[in-house]
Amino acid sequence: MSADKTVKETKVMMTVSLIAGLILLAIGLVTRQLNFGFLSDNKALLALSLLPFSMAFVSFLKLSRIKNSPEKMRSMLIRENDERLVALNNEADAKTFKILQGTLFLAYFGYTFLFPQEIFESAGWWVLLILLLGSMLLQGILRHQIGKSSKESS
Repeated sequence: MSADKTVKETKVMMTVSLIAGLILLAIGLVTRQLNFGFLSDNKALLALSLLPFSMAFVSFLKLSRIKNSPEKMRSMLIRENDERLVALNNEADAKTFKILQGTLFLAYFGYTFLFPQEIFESAGWWVLLILLLGSMLLQGILRHQIGKSSKESS
């Protein structure tokens, strides 16, 4: 992967983040002005817009560092593109996913046993169940897709 590809990916990430942040901010401001209460408090959308704006800002800083001092950013680009380091990052991501999936599993069972009167009735219970089942299903789908693409490439 070249520096040009990294710059292009960073620009796309910055653009998508800015668009998402602006959409959340606009919806939050409009619903706040109209007192349209599909959320208990419309400030939540305003707060959620901070995350994509932060991601866009980080992407902007990365682009400006690459542009202003490309020799200093060379080691960072190598770290992002070295196959061994990418494999290590993927392994760390997989372990993190397993830990989060286990935590979600424990949270679901804990919620079920601590609040049995809320089973099938509470939104929190349904959200935990959907996230847990979705993570398990998505893991199988992704494993199948990766296996299929690796067979096609060989």
